[in-house]
This record gives sequence, structure tokens and C-alpha cells, in this order.
Amino acid sequence: MILRADKRRGMTLLELVIALALFGILSAFVMQVMTSVVNLWSSGERRGQGDLVFAAAVERFRGDLNALHTGSRGWLIIDEWEARAASEGVVAWYLPRIRFLADGASLPDVDPSRREPVEVMWTVVPENATSRFGRLVRFTNIESPQRTLRDRGTLQYMMRGEEGLTVMDGVLWTEFLATDSDGKLSKRLRIDSDMPFDFPSKIDLTIEVVSGNARKQPASLDDPIAGEPEAVRLRGIAPITLPEYALIGNEWVRIDGSFPNIRFSARGERGTLPGEYPQRTPVYMPSHYQSTNRVAVDGRRLH
Repeated sequence: MILRADKRRGMTLLELVIALALFGILSAFVMQVMTSVVNLWSSGERRGQGDLVFAAAVERFRGDLNALHTGSRGWLIIDEWEARAASEGVVAWYLPRIRFLADGASLPDVDPSRREPVEVMWTVVPENATSRFGRLVRFTNIESPQRTLRDRGTLQYMMRGEEGLTVMDGVLWTEFLATDSDGKLSKRLRIDSDMPFDFPSKIDLTIEVVSGNARKQPASLDDPIAGEPEAVRLRGIAPITLPEYALIGNEWVRIDGSFPNIRFSARGERGTLPGEYPQRTPVYMPSHYQSTNRVAVDGRRLH
């Protein structure tokens, strides 16, 4: 009898080990691709939600500007207020605001009768006593000799009482920039009712916001900062685009480079002072939004 060898055989131990190693490498690659896709989707969704929130804020801001009282009684003030006094190693924190008199007929949400002039203020209010985060808030007040947004006491009372409407959360930077008919730009402006000249022709609104996962899980310093480093390495999820400014602690820094390796092109920006920060200090990289908003009748005062 002739015995024939069975050609069918199982995998050897070496082949099994090689197969498991290849499977592990493939699994790691797939997980890396999936993680990248999820991060991109999450970043895109976050940006999309931010776009919608800002668009809604701009729509309301433009509605208020369109109601600007351009008659002889009209007034407009763009200035700053001290949100936090200076302390050791920290300069005072000033936040922008814009106030003006509006026609109540165009703001039925404030004056249902549509007969009274309405005072409107847009400003940023700190979220708490220690954070640099704020809320973009809209305040309104039916004009009255006893209560006016031009009075400091009334302003403080209203902001403490949370009377305003929060339009955006997670605000790190805001700017109101007025442009007159000659193209001159101004961050501070006061036009009272007894002044005969025109209002600005347009007002730019700039906001930088950190919200969602970008705020819950911000990038952080991979190494501590001491002195004046030229470059730092971050850890965490990369932003969609690298912003011009980042906030480390209470300090604004101007940055460039590519994540996770960034360079400081300037420190102590936007009224802050350079400091030292331990490892894992959060580094907030805001999304930047800007809109140009035309003033009613190009700001011409009607007599």
C-alpha cells in the first residue's frame, strides 16, 4: 500500500505570528484614519455651528443699527469699560461697547407700542471673576430721564442684574470699529444729540470665540514657558486654521508656524503682559469672525 501525504495542513506558528502582526498594523492604520476623519468632522461641525451663531448675532446687530435714530435727538457712543482692575503682574482688562438711541418703531421686541425711543447697547460681559472668557450681550432700555444707558450707575446696575440678552458665549476678543464718510477709522467715538455732524457710515464687528470641544479640550503647552522662548510645542487637537493670536493664561501672544510647533512673533499683545506658565497650561486658539455693517442712511443725520 502506498501512503499519500495529505497536502492540506494548518498554519505554522510563524505564519500565525506574521498574520497577527499584519492585522495589528492594519488595525492601527485604520484607527488612525478614522480618528483623523472624526476630528475633521468634529472641527467642521464646530466651525459650522460657530458660523450660524455669528450670522444670527450679525443679523440682530444690523437690525439694531438700521433702527438708529438719525434725527436731531440721536446719539452714539463707542468706548470701553474697565471689566477688571489692574493687579500685580496683570494690567487692567477693558472691554468694548457701543451705545446708541434707536427708533422704537423698528424694535417691537423692546417697545410693543412702537412709539418710544429705545436705547441699545452691545458689549462683552465677563463670565466670572477670573476667566478671560466673556459673553456678547445686548442691552435695551426705553428712553427715560430716570434711567438711561448714558449713565454709569444704570449701566453697572443692568450688567450686575443680568438684564441683557446673551448673543454669543465663549467670547475672547471683540472690537467695534467705526468708519466715517471720509474713510477714517475709530475705536472710540462720541456723537451727542447736540452735535450737528453725521454718524459713522459703517461699523465693523470683530469677534473671536472659543466654544464646544475647543474650549473643553484645548491644546496645552508640552513644556513650561520661562523667559522669552521663540518656539513652543503644543499637545492636543489641531485647530482648523492657526489663528493670528492665541491666549495662554491671561496673555495674548501673536503666533505663526504649523501645529503642534508654533513660534511667538510677539508676546504681551492686546494689553497683556508676558508671563511664565507651567506644562499643560491651556492654549486657546479662537475662531475669528468679522462683519461690515452699514449704518442707516449711510450715517447721515436727518434734520
